[in-house]
Amino acid sequence: MACGRVGLARTPREVQAGCRGGREHGTHARAVVVETAMSSELTDPRDPLLSGALRLAGTSDRDARLAGLARDAAGVVPGGTAVVYLLDDRGTLYPAAAHPIDVADLDPLDGTAVIAPEEAAAPPTATDAAALAVGDRREVVALSGGDIPSALLGAIPGSAAVVHVPLVLRRPAEHPDVEGVLSIACPSAPPDGPGLDMLRGIAALAAMAALQARLEHALAERSDWFERLAHTDALTGLANRRTADRVLELELARAARQGTAVCLAVFGVEGQDETTERHGASAADDVLRRVAASLAETVRLVDTVARYGRGEFLVIAPGSTGLAMAERAAAAVRELEPGPGGEPVRVSVGVASFPAHGTSPDELIDAAERALAAAREQGGTVAAAG
Repeated sequence: MACGRVGLARTPREVQAGCRGGREHGTHARAVVVETAMSSELTDPRDPLLSGALRLAGTSDRDARLAGLARDAAGVVPGGTAVVYLLDDRGTLYPAAAHPIDVADLDPLDGTAVIAPEEAAAPPTATDAAALAVGDRREVVALSGGDIPSALLGAIPGSAAVVHVPLVLRRPAEHPDVEGVLSIACPSAPPDGPGLDMLRGIAALAAMAALQARLEHALAERSDWFERLAHTDALTGLANRRTADRVLELELARAARQGTAVCLAVFGVEGQDETTERHGASAADDVLRRVAASLAETVRLVDTVARYGRGEFLVIAPGSTGLAMAERAAAAVRELEPGPGGEPVRVSVGVASFPAHGTSPDELIDAAERALAAAREQGGTVAAAG
């Protein structure tokens, strides 16, 4: 059955009425088919809505869900081709699933296209029709080959129409959320009545699958953010004390198994109290941030830098070169621009090593703190534990 180019139809029923032979293959014949399908809905696994619902319950993989729903949608229209487009934050409709063609052969569509009022009577392009379906949250039909995307047209030559059904969740009812569009290329007249209702149901299931995947992704990102927050110092962006304690514990256990050394250096930033009193807490915080950045840039990739106290930083350095690392890092700090008021940025450093100065985290930290105190008594130097 051939379908002519009749322009933009507000409903698929109007398009159906404009197609030759529509009356001979009209609603009565389809009503018999739908009535038969509905009578066996609970027992016939080939029912598209039932299989779609079971698919949503049976897998959490978004791509598998959408691929199955595209197959179900294509089965509603004899000889049809279905594509599920999802809407991204930039307003692009990108193909996420298709049947029976390969989704990799399809190009994205512009989901932000707008048809001017004076052009509303003209047949919409495929992109405009999809965007109109998304914007108006209603079904839109594009007619004739010229209005069908080139990738679709190349895969299914001779298609007469493409029905775009928005992936809509009716929440809130006044302005429902839209996740994308379900596009079905039809070899003849587009579906109407029960067939269109079936496509609406499949589109709703696809919207639910897309929304659930999006929410799960957002939840995973939020979980990662909280995880980073739990292990990161908010002021400097370095690892916090909790993370440093855990890393030191793991490094000492590894070194004990392998018979290797671990060095621990505690850096104390001098003059923090004076800077706070003279210039304010924000000025003192700025000094800490600059020292933190300098340490992070100076140490090796295998070393761990953490903020360990109000004005203290800790570096965990696997191997036996901790003293050289501490001297190099302290020299880099001395090269920083002066703090507020022109005071130079200074650090004192205490270094201890495993197993010579301790075999547990507490013993090693105590030894490094004693060495830091000795370095401060010497006027701000780098001192090794005795």
